[in-house]
Amino acid sequence: MVLHPLTTPLTPAQARHLLRRACFSADPARIEDITGRVPGEVVREWVSAPVDSWFLLDPSWMGRYYPPSGASNDEVQSFLQASAYYVEEVRTEWMSEILSGSFRARVALFWHDHFVTDVRKYRYGALAFRYAQLLVLSAFGDFRQFVRSVSVNGAMLYYLDGRYNTRSAPNENFARELMELFTMGQVNRSGQENYTQEDIREGARALTGWRMNVRSSWRGYLASGNFDAGTKTFLGRTGRLTVNDVVDVIFEERREQVAEFISAKLVAEFVHPEAEADLLDAAAAHLLAVDFDIGEFLTGLLGSEAFFDQKYCGTRIRNPIELVATQISLTRSASEAAAAGAKRFTDEVGQTLLAPPNVAGWTGHKAWLNTDLLPRRWRTSEWIAGLVTSRDGVGHLLERLLPADSTHPALDVALAIAETVFAVDLEHVSIPEPDEPFAGDLDQAPLPDDFLNGPAWRQNLLKLFLDGTPWYEWNPASDLGRVQVMNYVRQLSQLPEYQLS
Repeated sequence: MVLHPLTTPLTPAQARHLLRRACFSADPARIEDITGRVPGEVVREWVSAPVDSWFLLDPSWMGRYYPPSGASNDEVQSFLQASAYYVEEVRTEWMSEILSGSFRARVALFWHDHFVTDVRKYRYGALAFRYAQLLVLSAFGDFRQFVRSVSVNGAMLYYLDGRYNTRSAPNENFARELMELFTMGQVNRSGQENYTQEDIREGARALTGWRMNVRSSWRGYLASGNFDAGTKTFLGRTGRLTVNDVVDVIFEERREQVAEFISAKLVAEFVHPEAEADLLDAAAAHLLAVDFDIGEFLTGLLGSEAFFDQKYCGTRIRNPIELVATQISLTRSASEAAAAGAKRFTDEVGQTLLAPPNVAGWTGHKAWLNTDLLPRRWRTSEWIAGLVTSRDGVGHLLERLLPADSTHPALDVALAIAETVFAVDLEHVSIPEPDEPFAGDLDQAPLPDDFLNGPAWRQNLLKLFLDGTPWYEWNPASDLGRVQVMNYVRQLSQLPEYQLS
């Protein structure tokens, strides 16, 4: 099976789906911009766009190192306090780029959940920057080179104890996770083991000697005296193997297994965690066909007919960062204050940038909805509703959603907001059914016949929006009008289908 490209122009619904999944965005202007275009061309344009990221250039504090031996306790504490501030700066800048709808920053978040490290173990802001920088700049590159680079990244050397892996005292942590979590998985789809304990031991020997000296550099270096230069046999290949050799052997001897494992994770992230076997087979074949080029793979996957299959639309549970980012994108409110608030609230609901719970990352999907996290997600939605429906936010929102020639603005806005925030068809949303009739004089100011005689869910949405106000009295410029928009968004955010992407 192959990934068949969708060659027809994007409908508005398909454009919304692509933007939600690829960019965590529901920006009406972006939806309008890509509607009518072929999806593969849109994704290729995103992938090939010049890198526009804070992570392109080192911040000035990257030149500040851990105090030298003999420094006073005050100097050390001053450095550590500053480093904690640098960590927060990295988190804020990364969050800002995600909130802006950057495809690259969003894909980097996926790689963060794949090549996991935890700043609580390595602490240093400079290592956090180098790690996030690697994820952002490598997001669409050669996966083999990505694996090579992450293997000697300072944050990874700290997190999985690679800096303690020496020829006299081998540490197997990274060698194990390199195969189990980062490249091929423990077993293939037939249940056969992909590697042995001996492969872990021999791989660890090849990975010895990498150290960190944070008093002079934020990059790992090979200390030849700590490297095991002896002959190793890894995955059936024998030689004086080094870290690059280990990666090469993995991609030569377990090429199909790596393609199966990595493509399945990308399908789970962008399509669905329980995708059908035919799609998984096609994705693996596609990753092999593009020779592990991540950008080419994503172009094919997100531009495929399978990606837009209705059975995968509106069926994936949003992670907390996605939940926040999608709503903020409604009004392009991605300010520094929004990023700071997003950090705070996503921390509360279990997704802290730079601090996943363990080496396997966030469990995701259904795990985001439990009796503890769901009430927190509702509280987060309360904050988002207030942000996107501030006085300026309402103005931006209506500018994008309200047709200039609208004769029934309350109706048009109520339906447009609901259509934008939900990933599922509105007829399938569990919309409350108010008993009260529409307020006001509908004889003198009637609602459209096709609306009154149409689906009940449309009328229920308008009743929720108006909250007892006659439709013709709704004024988007008034304080009451703004409050009604805020309350409406808040009510929609409490519905079960709001959690879906």
